[in-house]
Amino acid sequence: MLNYSNSQGRYRHIVIIILAVMWILVYLQRTNIGVLLVDQRFLEEMGLVGQAARQGMLMTVFLLVYSLSNMLSVPVSNRLGPRRALLLGVIIGALSMLAGGWVASFAALILVRLILGLAHGIYHPNISLLVKNWTPPQERGTANAVVGVGGCLALIVALPLYTWINWGIGWEYSFFIPGLLGLLALIPLGFSWISDQPSDNPYISTQEAQYIVSQNEDSNTSRDESAVDTPGVRELLKNTSFWLLAVIYTAFLCSWWGLMTWMPQYLVQARNFDISGMAGYISLAYAVAAAGILIGGRLVDRVQPRSVIGIAALCGVALTTLGIALVPSPLGAVVFMTLAIGINEFVYPTVWAIMQTSLPSHLLVTGSGIVSGVGNLLSAISPFILGWLIQVSGSYTGGLLFLVAMAALGAVCCVLLYRQEASAHKRQGNAVP
Repeated sequence: MLNYSNSQGRYRHIVIIILAVMWILVYLQRTNIGVLLVDQRFLEEMGLVGQAARQGMLMTVFLLVYSLSNMLSVPVSNRLGPRRALLLGVIIGALSMLAGGWVASFAALILVRLILGLAHGIYHPNISLLVKNWTPPQERGTANAVVGVGGCLALIVALPLYTWINWGIGWEYSFFIPGLLGLLALIPLGFSWISDQPSDNPYISTQEAQYIVSQNEDSNTSRDESAVDTPGVRELLKNTSFWLLAVIYTAFLCSWWGLMTWMPQYLVQARNFDISGMAGYISLAYAVAAAGILIGGRLVDRVQPRSVIGIAALCGVALTTLGIALVPSPLGAVVFMTLAIGINEFVYPTVWAIMQTSLPSHLLVTGSGIVSGVGNLLSAISPFILGWLIQVSGSYTGGLLFLVAMAALGAVCCVLLYRQEASAHKRQGNAVP
């Protein structure tokens, strides 16, 4: 949980919780594909029966556009500010989902996923900036975890919700319902419950706003965030640690998107679970993920250097993903899948807490957009690669081994980041007289 021990006020905690609820509503819009891939009527109407690679394209197209939007929307976000940029993303995302229920072809569905990716790419850089602006550095691990857990909670809700929708009233409503729910995110944004800075908010106490600003003074929050710091961006792009974070985040996302997209079908077709059993086990896995991200967030606020958490987590992901492929028991595969998804979530608050601490506010939207964009761009092909490997080999093992390799790569990058952090700490120690 967030730290309530200080007497400066608690409105910043309310803001973080509101961002988490918004993230749940937004995330529901992108999570209907996994269940749709086991809906026979949907597959027949879209011409996707036996087309594993084309099925993977539904997630890959979304991720490709989403990743580019993370980076290319930065000038718009800098001009509008995070609150108004999020308003724009909410409206576009909701309209695209409402249109999705009317599609009659695979090509039209791809267009809907493209527009949705464009809208969702606006969210993450701006949410990251709001977390930095609204929380002191010592609270950011937990704050990132609370916001990020919204994605896990959305997945817990999504599987039983979309299973009921698809088999009860039709797959079309798996677009209509989350589209309408997404519009609820307009309420906190429209009524300015969330503002760009604490000092701009009419609901926070003066004492709490001053406390947050004083804690963030080293982050240069008073600087105009819409200004383009070209020398700063150039220096950022030359920073090895920054690119190591991008690779680590890519490894995290490859496991996230790969497992989220293919595990429902894997449990039904390879492990012979029925639809209701599959939905229950997947929901359990994402409940463990929610616990994992919260535990990880608390550890991030306590462990230094933070890259140690990434090393342990990604090594654990590699081993447990390998276990999914090798264990003969269906229930054993569920156990390893649950552990892989849960342990992987430790990486999320680690990456963003390091990013928000190391970058000033006027570079954070740009830096977050690049890391999130590059990570999603490179990981976007993971569902397609998994689908292709499944189709070519006739087995899920090859796809799972791909995820093992990506987790191992992320662990190596965490080791390199740890060595850089340790070297920098040693230099600082030697400089002290």
